Amino acid sequence: MQRSSKAFLAGIAAIFSALVATSALADDPALPTKVPSGTRIVLADDANNAASLLKLSGEYDKLAADVSFANFTSGPLRLEAIRAGAAQVGAVGDVPPILAHFSGAEVVIVGVVVTEGPSTIIATSPESGINELKDLKGKKVGINPGTAQQAIVFRNLRASGLKPEDIQPVNLGLAEFADALRAGQIDAAVLKQPDRARYLKSVAGTGAREIEDADGGNKNLKILYAAKSALADPAQAAAIRDLVVHWYRAHLWKNSNAETWARDYLVKDQRLSAEDAQAVIHAESGESYIPDWKSEIIPRQQDTIDLLKAAGTFQGKELKAEDEFDHRFDGLNDKSKSAAELHTDG
Repeated sequence: MQRSSKAFLAGIAAIFSALVATSALADDPALPTKVPSGTRIVLADDANNAASLLKLSGEYDKLAADVSFANFTSGPLRLEAIRAGAAQVGAVGDVPPILAHFSGAEVVIVGVVVTEGPSTIIATSPESGINELKDLKGKKVGINPGTAQQAIVFRNLRASGLKPEDIQPVNLGLAEFADALRAGQIDAAVLKQPDRARYLKSVAGTGAREIEDADGGNKNLKILYAAKSALADPAQAAAIRDLVVHWYRAHLWKNSNAETWARDYLVKDQRLSAEDAQAVIHAESGESYIPDWKSEIIPRQQDTIDLLKAAGTFQGKELKAEDEFDHRFDGLNDKSKSAAELHTDG
């Protein structure tokens, strides 16, 4: 009986060990790095921004995959493109990954850059009477649910002692904000560049103005996220890894090439005047850097989740920020080797 018990226990231990080993293999965080010839991915872009960044920096020509771009005016629209299979990767702000998480869209963050400077802040209509953040109380504020602009409004309200219920939210598309401000249909909205420079130029000499963000009002996150279905394919996962490395390098290139960016993207591509292009560059005067996910970005995302949930958004689900990330990409940076550098034999 004793020998049978020992044999039984040994058998259980062997089965347990096998299960642990199998689990460890299944959870292997290693990313594929070899991109087969002919691999293609589509990036859901915004105003040619990511495409121009990669091309002007010279990083586009170094990509191992055939990467193309499709433009959409907001993060939710880019998410829908990924849901529909029209794109595998999207360039977004901080809220679309939360929307994807909440809606079960099977899309995860693979790259994050922080850009310092007031690139996205609140602008007011000509007759709003708003001079500072506390003046937003009782005003009609343009909101596009599920976007970084929504979170910027709520953070600025919190910082000024106001709550979301202290404003009159008006749900609009991001592309509608400037026209609604001009027409006085809303009193304020968060405008990104170059839209803000264009809008303020069109209402020069009126009471329209920019309202500076409160400390921490705008987190200035630039995020790449990708479909889990693409990441489950070794060829596309390797192509996305390669894209992230070159995207990081392109952002750091921009730090020391602001004038090239102004001339070739803002003026030539986005049709801003040279004066307005300089206003955009001034708004992005800070350095872009690649942040640490665990100590900086995941806590930031959790704060945004909690802020939006307190305002009545994303109710009915417990959302943990760490679940929004593909942690195999954590630690990648501009010094990481690209696919071509890892596989010199092609």
